[in-house]
Amino acid sequence: MSVSAENTRRGSSRRVTPGVITCPACAGPLKPDAKWCLSCNFTGGDSMLIFPEPAPPLLPILDAAGIFEDRDLRKIEGARDSLVRRFPQFQLKIFTVCLPSETRLSLFGFWLLNACPFHENETLEERAWTILLLINAETGQAAVVPGYAAEPFLSDDEWKGILATMSGPWQAGKPAEAVVRFFKSSHEQLDRAWKRFGSRRAGK
Repeated sequence: MSVSAENTRRGSSRRVTPGVITCPACAGPLKPDAKWCLSCNFTGGDSMLIFPEPAPPLLPILDAAGIFEDRDLRKIEGARDSLVRRFPQFQLKIFTVCLPSETRLSLFGFWLLNACPFHENETLEERAWTILLLINAETGQAAVVPGYAAEPFLSDDEWKGILATMSGPWQAGKPAEAVVRFFKSSHEQLDRAWKRFGSRRAGK
């Protein structure tokens, strides 16, 4: 068993530039207030047609595939809390699923971010800062789907590099260690991105 990234987070071979919000269907650039994609005409409502079933609450950890034990969850929560202490604006969510291989995880994740009911005191702003890690236990495939406020910080290639660090522990049959590795790698990359954005603001 191995964890592999989708071909791209947004279904395109183009590299996404940090600071640019992209279409979940074709990876074309979007303005923050765009109602549809000018490249492919995709709208958020289209995902509701693709995935018409009721969406579950977007919990911090939703192990629908049943791959984690209680001790695994404690390890994962510890790694996630460490990242949140450094970057409290980001909302980290994990969702394991068992879906057919033809399902595009990135598009499924976009649907989840938009269709899932809010959890307890979750706000619209917090949902926009969500970074969702999706793992398809059926195929060993993983995807990262960020909300529109979180998306500009890391590119597709950077997220794919982070996902690649999960492969070793996943192949060793340690799914919790794979997720912990994801959080540690995300911490390192977000540190670099934060410094990069800070340098740009200082240079203005």
